[in-house]
Amino acid sequence: MGEDDDGYPIRIKAKYFFEYLVNQKDDSPLYLFESSLEDRKEARKMIKHFEVPKYFQDDLFSIVIYPPHVMSYK
Repeated sequence: MGEDDDGYPIRIKAKYFFEYLVNQKDDSPLYLFESSLEDRKEARKMIKHFEVPKYFQDDLFSIVIYPPHVMSYK
């Protein structure tokens, strides 16, 4: 679950989001992001069983001076 620009919750069934992913042609496609998943009671049980896949275990932010989301202008 996420929020729209006015703070209202947004929910979408996975099958509809996957359908969008397959068929979209947007320049800036929508994406899913949940920043507080671990705070959700119903997700805690699932999180205990989650393991980061071996190809995503490196923390690439640790090797860059400025992470991509932090812009530095001088």
